[in-house]
Amino acid sequence: MPKAGIKILSETPGSGPELRKGDRVRLRYDVQLNRGDFLVKDREEVWTIGDRNIVAGFRYGLEGIREGGTRRFSASPHLCYRDAEIIGIPKNAVLICDIKHIEILA
Repeated sequence: MPKAGIKILSETPGSGPELRKGDRVRLRYDVQLNRGDFLVKDREEVWTIGDRNIVAGFRYGLEGIREGGTRRFSASPHLCYRDAEIIGIPKNAVLICDIKHIEILA
């Protein structure tokens, strides 16, 4: 069950292991505003699951996903940027995240 403030919109289950805190993963993803404006499109990065430098909405949205899976989820403002004024992101914005590819690194 997702954390309050995370809503899974669609998902394709992966066949690999479920991500665990401390796993280093390679992600390819998009992030857009609820109204459809893209903030990030087709970005690839390496993250450590559970790293507190990652926005909480993204960390919680990754919980339970398996390697090779995809997931589209929304994250409420209280798990993202709240009422902060960030360039390109309005106050209290709901973010839509599309995880397009996820791979656990050794």
